[in-house]
Amino acid sequence: MAIVGHFANLDEARKLVQSEVLAGVVQEVYEEGQLLKRLPVTTINSRSLIYNREYILPSAAFYDIHEQIPWTADVAYTSQVEVWLKRIARQDILDKFMMKTYKSPNDYRSIILSQLRKGCMRTIEDKLIYGSGATEASKEFNGLDKLITLAGGEAFGASQAYDMGGAGGALSIAVMRDLIDVVKPRPDMLLMTRTLRNKLSAAAYELGVSGAAPMALMTYAKNEFGARVEYFDGVPIEISDYTTTENDNTGGKSATGNLVSVYALRFGQIEDGGLCLLVGGDTGGVDFFEMVELDNLEDYDAGGIRLVAYCSMALGSTKALGRIHSIDQTVAVAA
Repeated sequence: MAIVGHFANLDEARKLVQSEVLAGVVQEVYEEGQLLKRLPVTTINSRSLIYNREYILPSAAFYDIHEQIPWTADVAYTSQVEVWLKRIARQDILDKFMMKTYKSPNDYRSIILSQLRKGCMRTIEDKLIYGSGATEASKEFNGLDKLITLAGGEAFGASQAYDMGGAGGALSIAVMRDLIDVVKPRPDMLLMTRTLRNKLSAAAYELGVSGAAPMALMTYAKNEFGARVEYFDGVPIEISDYTTTENDNTGGKSATGNLVSVYALRFGQIEDGGLCLLVGGDTGGVDFFEMVELDNLEDYDAGGIRLVAYCSMALGSTKALGRIHSIDQTVAVAA
């Protein structure tokens, strides 16, 4: 179609103008539930950390007057726990042609560094939940999914886990109370998917529990920034966009289905029996990653930038972590 005012068409008019490019990159990926900002940090200067857990404690007995008191020796610890630091890294090429010519309006190096850092942090957040690596030879560290053994039956036990039953298995309010009780002395947060949180909220304020009257265990408060925080029985609920659908009874990510988990976590240093992040070397500080810049790469007209961190997840006491798994998040919450 002809353009009134000289030009034959719009394409001809565009030859004389230039679009303006806004500096930077607009955020499109929004994710909640980052554990890194909540986990306390333990720094070590070795390849691994070894610690003991209680197993058999001494006990006393009652004795009559002048009765001989025997010497006893029955204290024992569980097998020593060893946690190894694992290296997470990524490096990207900084092409010198791009850096010297692409400066208006974007700083090529700054854009690359910003997205490189965000991508590495997302990888760690994912592995804090679904990492799998129980040995020194493993490249990854164990995340929440592997730090707790899944129970095959519908009962909390030594595994600190409860099987909600799989497809059609609704989250139970009674089991949620039990989950809080098995984390000693009390969990600092409940970690779950957004969908499951919404099911709990609906049970509390709209639908009730399996069609009954609404429950009274869900409450709200505001954090230091004025945002609303939900609580179940006094324990704050945290949404994690890094949690996903899982396999029935075995955990781990599943691309299909509707089964999810709820985690109860108590943070703290290892010696206090809590859940914490183990870091080593010069990493784990305010910037978390150690940044290395390489001026000249062989056979390239380019430099390089590398981000490296040495970290792992450490669970002091098994009582600092609890889990309800195989929950069908599409089913209404049950009593």
